Amino acid sequence: MPLSSQDKLALALTSAGSMRNLAKLVGVSHQKIGRWLREGEPNGAKKIPAEATAAINVAFAFHKDVTKQQAKLDRFPYNPQAPVFVERPTLRNGKPGERLVANNTQYIKPELRDQVFEDLQKTKQIQGISVRSQINLKSYLKAKPTDNANALRRKFKYQGEKDNQGRTTLMASFDRREAQSPGSGFVAPIYTRMSDFTPRAKPNDSLRDVNSKLQEKHSPHATVFADQFLIQTLPGQYENQAKPKRQSAKRTKLIRR
Repeated sequence: MPLSSQDKLALALTSAGSMRNLAKLVGVSHQKIGRWLREGEPNGAKKIPAEATAAINVAFAFHKDVTKQQAKLDRFPYNPQAPVFVERPTLRNGKPGERLVANNTQYIKPELRDQVFEDLQKTKQIQGISVRSQINLKSYLKAKPTDNANALRRKFKYQGEKDNQGRTTLMASFDRREAQSPGSGFVAPIYTRMSDFTPRAKPNDSLRDVNSKLQEKHSPHATVFADQFLIQTLPGQYENQAKPKRQSAKRTKLIRR
């Protein structure tokens, strides 16, 4: 599908890293970029002005170049139709992991997000996708609005430090945030359970699964909705790809200053 100016800005934000960086690329204020990213929404611009198209296209072209370079480094197919900047975090042992992460995705509209996920599946190199949102824990855990940190701990202390899959529980995450900065723990990053995007999965079923999780679990409680994509690649996917020529380790420094 053709990309609108808003789509291009939303995609470019994934490589820019912040509205301020994106605003510098487009040559406008970060407040204006914020309104353009929320085009047609409350507190957003009614319509991005036509005279901004050329500057947005220049910034988008730069985003595409940076995203393509990163895809080569991470040995993952580049998608020119809907380029989202993804990186492959290294493990503690310094080796590349089997996951890819896209950040600052919260302004990508649902229809475009579906296209991105469908295109990811078409690579036949992934097995699942999880989406993160920033969640209001009081709402998510059905606590009273007046509950303070101690009340929340008493209600949900049974969760413990780890769940049955060895993951940090919500309350442990909450406690950690409260210890660092009292009052900050009531918002926490929550991921959907991994949805099946293996080559054998039916695309419509996969999209329906991830979107239903987002709408049922995240949407009612989100302070920032769908701000990260976590992409699980197939085992050995990185090793099985051709090694890129060593050129541009500088990649995103130009855009993230």
